[in-house]
Amino acid sequence: MKMCWKGVPFLRVLLPFMAGIVLYHYVPSGNKVFALALLLVILAAIKGFLFLKDYHKIRYAVCQGMLLQSLLLVASYLLCLLHSISNSPDWYKHVSPQYQYLLVRINDDIQEKPKTRKVSVDIVQLIGRHKKINVQGEAILYFQHGPAAQQLKEGDFVLVKNKLSDIHTNGNPGEFDYASYCHLKNIFQTAYLKTNEWKLSAVCKRSVGTSFRNAGRFSRAILSQHISNKVSLGIAEALLMGYRNDIDHEVWQAYSNTGIVHIIAISGMHMAMIYSSVRWLLFLMPFMRRKRILTLALSILCMWLFAALTGLPPSVTRAAIMFTFLGIGEMINRDISGLNNLSTSAFCLLCINPNWLMDVGFQLSYLAVLSLLFFYKKVYDWFFISTKWMDAVWKLMAATIAAQILTFPLCIYYFHQFPILFLITNLVAVPATTVILYAEILFMLLNWLTPIAAWIAYGISKAIEWLNCVVLWIGQCSFTVWSGLQITQVELILLYLLVILTSLWLMKRKFISIISSLSILIALLGYSVYSTIKQYETNLLLVLHTPKQKTIIFTTGHQYFSPDQDTLEQNSNLNQFVWQPAKSALNLSRWNTCIANVQKNNQIEFYEFRHKIIARVMQHQFSATQPITLDYLILSEHCNPDANWIAANFKPSFIILDSSLPFWKLASIQQKLKGLHIPIHSISEDGAFKVAL
Repeated sequence: MKMCWKGVPFLRVLLPFMAGIVLYHYVPSGNKVFALALLLVILAAIKGFLFLKDYHKIRYAVCQGMLLQSLLLVASYLLCLLHSISNSPDWYKHVSPQYQYLLVRINDDIQEKPKTRKVSVDIVQLIGRHKKINVQGEAILYFQHGPAAQQLKEGDFVLVKNKLSDIHTNGNPGEFDYASYCHLKNIFQTAYLKTNEWKLSAVCKRSVGTSFRNAGRFSRAILSQHISNKVSLGIAEALLMGYRNDIDHEVWQAYSNTGIVHIIAISGMHMAMIYSSVRWLLFLMPFMRRKRILTLALSILCMWLFAALTGLPPSVTRAAIMFTFLGIGEMINRDISGLNNLSTSAFCLLCINPNWLMDVGFQLSYLAVLSLLFFYKKVYDWFFISTKWMDAVWKLMAATIAAQILTFPLCIYYFHQFPILFLITNLVAVPATTVILYAEILFMLLNWLTPIAAWIAYGISKAIEWLNCVVLWIGQCSFTVWSGLQITQVELILLYLLVILTSLWLMKRKFISIISSLSILIALLGYSVYSTIKQYETNLLLVLHTPKQKTIIFTTGHQYFSPDQDTLEQNSNLNQFVWQPAKSALNLSRWNTCIANVQKNNQIEFYEFRHKIIARVMQHQFSATQPITLDYLILSEHCNPDANWIAANFKPSFIILDSSLPFWKLASIQQKLKGLHIPIHSISEDGAFKVAL
């Protein structure tokens, strides 16, 4: 173990560097001066060690090591501070309310939505009546559908009305936190723009990134000319260029449920194929065989060109950097430790963008490779197979099993499911997609030979159709995926400790490892029992964030009641992305109308739950003979009251404005109710309301 630790110097650099990034995300700060001062103090302390006598250097070597680790931690924390756009004096949001217009540049491919076109933009200028200033920052804009909006493309400059508003978290239990996802990308605001609220600017400026994305669009256009089946075209685009906007939703869900969604995301497999294929082809040429360094350099260059066409997402960049180091190692005739290589690529990526550490794809990608490095050989050695083709099949199965060992806890934590048939589906899908990807590359090289290209495209389309049929058939099985799994961060840490210690016991057969793993298993089971008992004792009032819909839920243990359940289940989007995740997150399994007493008419609903009185008012024509004492008053739908009406009819301890109220009403209602001096929670602005009773 000691030799292994010495053989991976970059791992010793990476661990404290990652610790600094994690520290920043849990304990953020905007004080760059303090972080820089601390960095300089640590540097001075390290410098001071150089003047010590050799005896003291050896005696206090541990202190020097701790200082070096602290230096890396503080350096990464400072890097996070510098990378955060909110800490930049040029960030547009510092002064944007003072300006009426924005000059923005579309910086990515446009996504088609049912009623809008969604674009990510760089904000380059703020424009007022008498002045304009250059700024930095990104935002997400939604352009209303229309002839003009259809002409927009990546790279265009657009003058838009300043209607930016903050991206708020919905706060619904179990729901994907889109706001946090955007914040990690330094995107904090969004706007919906009607046709008359923007116009195309005459400014024209192209970038290298635009050129690569134009090449990607050109490639997709060639594919669409020859592959008429839209479902097959979506998979073909994803396999070749990592473009996933055209993938059919049902097919995507089937790939996810069967545990093979990774094959339609550009990743290490694609980079390995490109690098090894180009290298092999070049070495076939006699004059290139003698120029080994040039051959390897060209292989690396071709790999990076392909990576650039995909837009360089973290998984692609990681794989490209890894194979670059492998190529350099081969150039200088040196073997590079796989773990050290992986650590080096991670360090380089995090220096470019420290927020990638919090990206799910980044985490899963690195854990999969790490799992292969540690466990593939051990798993493969389970069986000895003399038959060549069966051995090839077992190698693929061993790689699939090995990759799952360190990734399955994270998959359960983020996606709350585990694909039971992943071994079978990977056995079919990996060879099939490998052949399809090679065929697509050949198609792109020969697309100028129309008859040949047409035959290749036909074969690609039919192969993808066959693969989709297999995946959809497997995905329809009731036992394909184990869903509804819910673990907390504490359970995730305990699960990883259990996996690591159990693996050590299986590999080293040491008594201490099995005792430690059993201890962790007992702790995990104990925590699970504690959580279950706590769940039974928990009673919740929930008002969910469901735009244009009113949603209230009462829960007692695993039982729940919601008068709005039918509305939630009939709306497919709300059911899939809000209601089902909430039920899973809260472990709700049994409907029970008896947990809350209900009285209602067309204008108002009264609920008694755990000795609390809750009223939900849809219209403000209701009139009471004397004010009704309430614990919670929910204003909903067409209700637009003033303070006098509230005071005359209710005595609430808390007021909730639910998400069925139009957004334009919220500011007016809050202003009217300000004089009541009662706490107000706006679901649309503050997220879902959750309180334990």
